[in-house]
Parts: sequence; C-alpha cells; structure tokens
Amino acid sequence: MDEKISILMPSYNYASYIREAIESVIKQTYTNWELIIIDDASTDSSLGIIKEYLRKDPRIKLVINEKNLGPVSYTHLRA
Repeated sequence: MDEKISILMPSYNYASYIREAIESVIKQTYTNWELIIIDDASTDSSLGIIKEYLRKDPRIKLVINEKNLGPVSYTHLRA
C-alpha cells in the first residue's frame, strides 16, 4: 500500500516551533505524503520559514489566510 497521505498543519505566529514541526514530517519513514500548511495571517517570521521549506520540498504546500480567521468553531463542525 502506497497511498498518499495529506497532513494539515495550522500555523499562527509559530516561528519558534514551525521548523521543528515541518522537520518531524520530513523525517518520517513513510514518504508518500503532502504537507499542507495553513498560515492564519502570521505577523512573525513563521511565513518566511515555511517558504524556505517550500523551495526545498515539492510535497509541501502553503495556504495563506489574508486575515486571521482563528480556530474553527465547534458549531461549524456539526452536521
């Protein structure tokens, strides 16, 4: 089985942690994955760090929210 796995990683002002989080995905033994990072209008250097990894690994994708949307409300998850 070699199905592609999608990993979603939210990010908001996580410059202190984002490099370690991305590296933890890259270092996995399973290699058929895509990492989709959703940046929620960060104001620190986390977006620059993420872009460094975009240039290094084509499996990493980036979605940028132009304004901070915050976490998804529980009420939005109900059917």
